[in-house]
Amino acid sequence: MEVGLLLIIARILAALSVLLTLVAIEIIGLQYLPIGFEATGVFGGASFFLATVTAVSALVIAVLRGRSTRKAGFSTIVALTGMALLGLVTLFAADLLRTLR
Repeated sequence: MEVGLLLIIARILAALSVLLTLVAIEIIGLQYLPIGFEATGVFGGASFFLATVTAVSALVIAVLRGRSTRKAGFSTIVALTGMALLGLVTLFAADLLRTLR
């Protein structure tokens, strides 16, 4: 694949991971939409999993691209995926603490 195409794919995955993180936070943490217990588990778990996979995929593409060629565009991808992963970890910890109470 062309290097520019890999950077575009990594940026799309990074943006998608942020959006899926926001969906997971809304479904699991905030629960503005009353969708029921089963749907919360299914949709929240699926969006949490997909956000994690897309963030890690974007990081892998960016790191491999950064090692092979110049590093232009690397910081944007790392910042977006870092925010997404930090939000997911915070959501997981908050949900775990709520469950242990």
